[in-house]
Amino acid sequence: MTTQTTPAPTDVPVPAGSLPAPPEPGQVVQVRGSVWAVTNVEAQGLLRSSADDGTARLEHVVDLQSLDEDRMGEELTVVWELEVGQSVVPDRGLPETIDADAFDGPDTLGAFVDAVRWGTVTSADPKAFQAPFRSGATLEPYQLEPLRRALAAPRTNLLLADDVGLGKTIEAGLVVQELLLRHRARSVIIVCPPSLALKWRDEMREKFGLDFVIVDSARMASDRRTYGLAANPLRLHPRVIVSMAWLPGVRAQRLLREVLADAARSGTARSYAFDVLVVDEAHHVAPAAPSAVGGGRGYAVDSQRTRALRRLAENCEHRLFLSATPHNGYTESFSALLEMIDPRRFARGASIDTTALDEVTVRRLKSQIKEKDFRNRQVKVLPYDASPDEEQAYATLDGLLRDSGRSQGRRHLDIAALLLKKRLLSSPWAFAQTLERYLDQSLPGGGLDDFDDLDDDYYTEVMGSGQSDEEEGLTAQPEMDTLLATRASDPLSTATREQLEELAAWGRGYQSRPDSRLEALLSFLDAVCRPDGKTWTNERVVIFTEYTDTLDWIVSVLRQQGYGERLEVIRGSTSAEEREEVRARFTASPSEEKVRVLVATDAAGEGIDLQDYCHRLVNFDVPFNPSRLEQRVGRIDRYGQREVPEIYYLTPTGRTGLYAGHQEFLGRLAEKIATETQDLGVVNPLIDEEVTTQFLGHALRKAPAGGGGATSRPSSGLWPARPRSTSS
Repeated sequence: MTTQTTPAPTDVPVPAGSLPAPPEPGQVVQVRGSVWAVTNVEAQGLLRSSADDGTARLEHVVDLQSLDEDRMGEELTVVWELEVGQSVVPDRGLPETIDADAFDGPDTLGAFVDAVRWGTVTSADPKAFQAPFRSGATLEPYQLEPLRRALAAPRTNLLLADDVGLGKTIEAGLVVQELLLRHRARSVIIVCPPSLALKWRDEMREKFGLDFVIVDSARMASDRRTYGLAANPLRLHPRVIVSMAWLPGVRAQRLLREVLADAARSGTARSYAFDVLVVDEAHHVAPAAPSAVGGGRGYAVDSQRTRALRRLAENCEHRLFLSATPHNGYTESFSALLEMIDPRRFARGASIDTTALDEVTVRRLKSQIKEKDFRNRQVKVLPYDASPDEEQAYATLDGLLRDSGRSQGRRHLDIAALLLKKRLLSSPWAFAQTLERYLDQSLPGGGLDDFDDLDDDYYTEVMGSGQSDEEEGLTAQPEMDTLLATRASDPLSTATREQLEELAAWGRGYQSRPDSRLEALLSFLDAVCRPDGKTWTNERVVIFTEYTDTLDWIVSVLRQQGYGERLEVIRGSTSAEEREEVRARFTASPSEEKVRVLVATDAAGEGIDLQDYCHRLVNFDVPFNPSRLEQRVGRIDRYGQREVPEIYYLTPTGRTGLYAGHQEFLGRLAEKIATETQDLGVVNPLIDEEVTTQFLGHALRKAPAGGGGATSRPSSGLWPARPRSTSS
């Protein structure tokens, strides 16, 4: 069947010196390089004088609305006769003749098929999914559950809390694509940690065909060069990705205020700033664990990030929050996060209704996905013998800290003592660098004279379950800031300058040589990667450490041992582009890439998938935040892993000395977290208690979870038991 249309004439002769006729409402025009729909045309009341133009004539004020995808709905008012290069787009018209015995042209048939497809999607049965058939991802049946939940509700408010490695990004992408296909959403904003922005952009493009723009300072500058100084990327682009770190900033907040003002205008049809909000690693935007100074119940403290995200969430219709570890063990903090997801069901500080919680939460552990046969991780030990000088240095530090505390009337060690011990337990080199910074009077410090009331809150926020996702180990980070702030109370007040310099010199002595723990790690790497000392196998290993100083030291020693071209590094200062290149090399086939060992700080602990050709992970040191440790393990213990994940910890063989005893305690702590039968939401407060009791000599005085005990358990439907894994 053939349809024919008579196009409007495009080459209408225009008298010399005259301008195109003004358009009419409903026509499509091209102005300033963009396509617009004409909404209104008004002629000016007075003719322009012949002194202005040579010919007296009326001018027309034309109201326009953009039809371009990247600025859909934007409005513009122009004076038609004053524009340069303006034109009316010819009207295509309706078919005038239909020939039942002929065939349509490919363009006409393609347009008809597209129209039918688009119309069908908008009126499809809610149970007939569209996104799974249009995505480029390999899907598993369990990944369709969030999509079913999303379509069953008039407004999508979900917490995707699946176990690490089950594919929350794909689940969120399916929901976003389905909402777009059904025209229930047009604009989408994704908020994620800075290191994951590129990953989200690439996965949305490759797996769902959705183009997202990463909005940052560079994008602002680019859009202003293209669209003018008043350009707002959050207005221009319908699908954007914003970093959690950038969102609370002054520039981001100014852009957001403009978008919120647009949605608040009474004359607009938009009720929300964005149709869909996706928050990845949502536990980073939850308020910190509540304090209980003075014995009260406590109130979770909002960070700038929390406040900025809450304000954004209030102006988004559909909300998807993603986190494998959303509960830090404190109901006050968790309820505040739930309130951001669905304020109609939850209120901050109020009791959490388990039925409502089940309605908004999708939570599955690997052990519950029986059809995929996920391998249970194995927790293993790398034994080593602590050297006498390591025992002596640790005992000397402990003695100096205790003597100083007693001279100041303290019954227990404070957080500064724990910070110094934690660095020494990580590596001699990290301890030396930390001590030298502490002794450097040119670095700003002071401001905290008494930790008696602050120990508990500072511990949780700086090192414990409330620890931020910022890179640790640098001078301008929470741990070092806290240590420098204790100079006023001086936790090493009785130590002489010579004693401290002697300790620092001891640590510096390990700059180019391994200690007992690194010796054990080197032996393990050689056994796995080059058993005969010459030929490299195809096996790969990931090594995690908490501090950049320790990372630099490990990398230096490994390069001396011949691992130079076989080694890759990811740290907090690694750019997103370089991080992605490192990930690509490490996940490529060993026959194509020489890299065998990846050394990383916790900057690689989230969002970087390393399971393709690696199933061994070594925790060189143990963070006190259980969630951070679980995120590390999730880099290899995830969907797509074909081998049994092996998680290694370094543990001393003897436990006679203080140093060996504390290292052994951390090893047991790590194994407990990795194999705990309860969920991290319950484990977190328990770990905080155990660490402070072991190292400080007293338990935390924290706000109880849910107003009851410090380990009040959340909904068992949300936090199912994790099976205990085998260890050897």
